[in-house]
Amino acid sequence: MQQYILLKKLNVQNANAIAGLTYGFPAITNFLGFAHALSRKLPDKLKIKLGGVAVISHKNIVHARQPKGWGDYVFALTRNPLTQQGNTAPINEEGRMNMQISLLIEVEGLVAGDQTTLQLLQEELNNSIPSMRLAGGQITSFESCEVLNDEQSQQKALRRLMPGFVLLDRSDYLEAHFSTLKAKQENTSLFDAWCDFVKLKFQATPLENQNSESEQVEPAQENEESTKIRVSWKYVVKPNGGYLVPIAAGYYAISELYAAGEVENVRDKTVPVAFAETAYSVGEWQSVHRLKQINNGVWRYTYQYPWYIAKTTSTTTTILEPDIEVQTSDTVFDPDF
Repeated sequence: MQQYILLKKLNVQNANAIAGLTYGFPAITNFLGFAHALSRKLPDKLKIKLGGVAVISHKNIVHARQPKGWGDYVFALTRNPLTQQGNTAPINEEGRMNMQISLLIEVEGLVAGDQTTLQLLQEELNNSIPSMRLAGGQITSFESCEVLNDEQSQQKALRRLMPGFVLLDRSDYLEAHFSTLKAKQENTSLFDAWCDFVKLKFQATPLENQNSESEQVEPAQENEESTKIRVSWKYVVKPNGGYLVPIAAGYYAISELYAAGEVENVRDKTVPVAFAETAYSVGEWQSVHRLKQINNGVWRYTYQYPWYIAKTTSTTTTILEPDIEVQTSDTVFDPDF
């Protein structure tokens, strides 16, 4: 039976709230990276590795404000010290947030009933977690750290995580919606399908009775005949129900894989290198009480070149290719640009 580590109510301050084109919550890759970094900190003698991660959000507050007291929100940025010339230092916009989350991390290599290894594991986790960062933020405190090694303790843990919302993968919604749009309009792109889960849309429908005065009037354009058409504006429902959000789910390679040391000025010259861009998908926030099994909410990496994507279910179908028009100048990539 799969065992899990429960890190309950991690309080993180100044975490990164921007993930590519999205904002409001860190990318799921931040939490998988945290589990990987935590796994590397464990001593080799334990012979334990950490795998996938389920993310439960209890609280999150984005550092944002309304400059005029109304209207659009903007990120609340830090004021940096003046330069040597006494001028205001230039800054890059950074979206930050405070959040309280719980993580359920898969454990591999822990033998059930081995109390000595279990005790050493908990000690290592309690010592390592406060010194680590999560999504660029500082972990100020956490409530508890425990191992769930049977079904009864796992079901009890899910109940103790309420109130909270677990993030689930809904890439199947995106794939199905894209297929529907493609059948209606051949030149539809994946980006159009992805935006339909985010945009607030209304559609105008001409009224059969043009003499009605209870509906809005759509005036004609200047270059058209001077006519007025009475229409009814109706809300266009989203492709699927639920608290659906756009998420950054992984990476897409935009170059070939270069051998170790072939590309200069990289962080680690001992491993192969490939240039990549962010890959996006659709997720759903769902109350923890609806999660029947922890495994259904665990994110794991799926590798299918050129994709490196986090999903909560194994990939059984071919991942859709991006909408990229390859030009002559894009066929050859120069790493020394």
